[in-house]
Amino acid sequence: MENFGRLLKLANNSLSKEMNDFASQYGLTGVQMSTLDLLAKSGGILEQSLIEQEFNIKRSTTTVMLQRMEAKQLVERLEAKDDKRKKLVKLLPKAQELVGPAQTYINDSEQKLRANFSQAELAATKKVLTYLWKGGM
Repeated sequence: MENFGRLLKLANNSLSKEMNDFASQYGLTGVQMSTLDLLAKSGGILEQSLIEQEFNIKRSTTTVMLQRMEAKQLVERLEAKDDKRKKLVKLLPKAQELVGPAQTYINDSEQKLRANFSQAELAATKKVLTYLWKGGM
């Protein structure tokens, strides 16, 4: 019997590699591209902590990623007016030209993945993945 955890890790690696390969033509990583997508869908500004939660990454990792995106003039980090400890991340105009390709790639990938499975298979997969993500082991 094939090890399910191993298959899950291989699938994750494959999806990440494909996204990173696509994003690299724009000078981005897959997570940076996903961050642009998230910011665009959130109206262009979001608390840094919500990015950390969305991608399940540490604050220090997120800070380094955002600093690199700031250096490319894609985002700006601001202090929240109500709480100076909170950081807001704002999408800058230069990033807008990357949002379209990022969203197209993400949507196309999702459609291609879903096209290979029935609704019941997708529901069962979602159940398993959610269980694992929530720490069910």
